[in-house]
Amino acid sequence: MSRFVHVAGSITSVIANSQRKEVAVPIYVGSNGYVQNAGYEIRPVPALENGPLDGPRAIVLHRTDSTTTEGTIRSFERGVGTHFLVGKDGAVIQAASLLQKTAHVGKIRSRCHITGTCSAEEQALIDSWGWAPSRIHSHERDKPYPIRFPTNEDSVGIETVAKFDKAANVWEAPTVAQASSIARLIGILKSEYGLTNADIYEHDEISYKQGGEGAGLYDSDGDDRLPVRLAPPFF
Repeated sequence: MSRFVHVAGSITSVIANSQRKEVAVPIYVGSNGYVQNAGYEIRPVPALENGPLDGPRAIVLHRTDSTTTEGTIRSFERGVGTHFLVGKDGAVIQAASLLQKTAHVGKIRSRCHITGTCSAEEQALIDSWGWAPSRIHSHERDKPYPIRFPTNEDSVGIETVAKFDKAANVWEAPTVAQASSIARLIGILKSEYGLTNADIYEHDEISYKQGGEGAGLYDSDGDDRLPVRLAPPFF
């Protein structure tokens, strides 16, 4: 006697319930110090990591003075570079853990001298040194942040691929994609570490770098103080 089995006769879910769904996942910094779920390429460069990072308490914005992401990553292998690199297409690479400091700030200027908030004695002392980056850095580094500018020990570096035009004395502007990625990355770091726009700095305004290196990379959203922008003279 034949036995017939009817298939595909059961009641199924409605079509709307069977379509592909986008599931929102949280963006966060993992226990390894790398940003998770943001779509960033994780490409650790061991030579960059120089010991435990305090905080981070601040963000420092840089330009590479190069034309490509790959060339910049190769240069990081010499041990100088930032935690993040933003390519011209807006792609973000994280090259160092946020648990580790990297060599990206260099010698810092005197914050109180630039802002006019030094005591009379300290102002006179720094004036007496003149152009003395190493001496000023040594004087400043033992002060707590934010009395001083951020250093390698307590800041995150974000590098943006862009060239400096020596003839025109101007830095290449960020692409639309870069500007968007920088703003998103800063938003993530602000949320994770309780930072504000007052903790965002342009590299050339806190250290001894080509003027404008960090300018125009990030626009404040207006919810707190603007990124620090300082007026010369610098000491």
